[in-house]
Parts: sequence; C-alpha cells; structure tokens
Amino acid sequence: MSNTATENAKQETVLDVTGDEVARGYAVAYWNVAAKSASVGEMVDELSSFVTEVLDKFPKLDESLRSAIVRKEQKGEMLNRIFGQRLAPQLLAFLQVMSRHGRLGLVRSAARIVRKLYADEQGLLDVDVQVASPLAESLRNEIRAKLRTALGKEPVLKVKVDPSLIAGMVIRVGDRVYDSSVNNQFNLARKAMIERAVNLIETQPEKFLQAAS
Repeated sequence: MSNTATENAKQETVLDVTGDEVARGYAVAYWNVAAKSASVGEMVDELSSFVTEVLDKFPKLDESLRSAIVRKEQKGEMLNRIFGQRLAPQLLAFLQVMSRHGRLGLVRSAARIVRKLYADEQGLLDVDVQVASPLAESLRNEIRAKLRTALGKEPVLKVKVDPSLIAGMVIRVGDRVYDSSVNNQFNLARKAMIERAVNLIETQPEKFLQAAS
C-alpha cells in the first residue's frame, strides 16, 4: 500500500472513531433526559423513528440536514417548520442542539447508541432473525423463549424474510451468527465435497482418475 493510501486509511479511521465518540456524547445527553422521563421508551422509539421514518424515507431532506452548504440557521428553521408540531419538544430541542453544532450527520449513530443504552438498562438484547418465509406467532414465541433461556436477557426479535434461505433460519446476536438455513447446509455439503475431491487428488491421484473415468 502506498504512503498516500496508508495515510488516507488512517485519516478515515480517525474520523470514524472521532465521529462515534462525538455521537456518543450527544446520545448520552439525550439518554440522561429520557431516563428521567416517565415515557423513556417512547422517547427512545421517537428518536429511532425519526431515523427510519424520516431520514431513511426522505433522502433529500436527510441530505439537506447533513449538508455543509446549508447554513445552520436554515437547518434550524427547517426543523421548526417541518417538525415543530410533529415531534416531542425534547427530541426537537435535541435536534436543534445538534444542528447548531453542525452534527446532524451523527443522528443515526446517536439513535443507535441511545437504543443500546436503553436495551442495556432494560435487560433487552436485539436479535436479527432471517427466515425463508414469515414466522407464525407461535414459532416466534418459541424462538424468543429459547433465546431468553440461552442468553439470560429478553430478546427483541428483528425478523427479515429472505426466500433465498430456502428453509431454516439465520440468527445473529451481536457478532455471533447461528446459521441453520438449508441454503447454508447446501453450501457446507458442497464445500465438503470439494475438499474431499481436492484431498483425493493430492493424496491418491490414481483413485481420483479412476473415479472420474
């Protein structure tokens, strides 16, 4: 890797780490307010919904709020005009603070951290579940019960349907992945078959030639 490429990689890493640290500062500030509220869950959900229902669904608005070209005053006016009657006062104030400091680009990271703080406080654990077809409620409850016993926390299932799995499911808990899909079983079987063939070629080439003839 060239010196320039190395320096660029280092710079991007530093920027990412710094961004995460700054986002955490805002997230903790919001969480401290939410934790004292009787509607803490609603405050956490509203911040998450602002990301998924506003920023993700209206990319042009997201781009404007993150843009360095749009002045901070304009962003503040935009927030008041669009969301003044739609968002809780605490969330609107939070966004206004981030806007004044030019940090609206960190809203997604802050929302993710706030949800993690809330989950830790409540003993919750996000679990991503990929399935080939929609889960029946009875099976969903069974999965939740088994995960609760195995993990010692209350699992919050995030289910995504992926027909390419054919059958079975893939469960992701943090960095751990449990793949019991038929598609994965096919891949494992194919890999084992290839490994056996390669081993036969390397150790007993005459048998491989006989098997291939």
